[in-house]
Amino acid sequence: MEDNLQNLPKIRTRFRGIVESISIDPNPEKARILIKDIKLLVSGRKVIYAQDFYYSYRFRKQNLKQGDPVEFDARIRPDKRGVSSEKIRLNYPTKIYKQGPDQAGLFPEVRSNI
Repeated sequence: MEDNLQNLPKIRTRFRGIVESISIDPNPEKARILIKDIKLLVSGRKVIYAQDFYYSYRFRKQNLKQGDPVEFDARIRPDKRGVSSEKIRLNYPTKIYKQGPDQAGLFPEVRSNI
């Protein structure tokens, strides 16, 4: 796993994942969102099986539901707190976009007939 950590980008990078669950709590600090199958957007390489994030205003603004694909930017760090399913974690997610027929992400997929 140490080799995989060295091969990952050291800067804020774009990721894509699927919303697994959302737990809403009256205390905003306890509200969480679980995203699974997190991959690097550029290469499609799977980075983390699942990770828990705070259900922040930026996530809430997207009206996410279970099963929705989502794109976001984040930084890769070693996981010392156990918030991800791997030895690395993603922190400070920004530029969050819901993927779907009515909304495109930051980098919409281009489909060609080649």
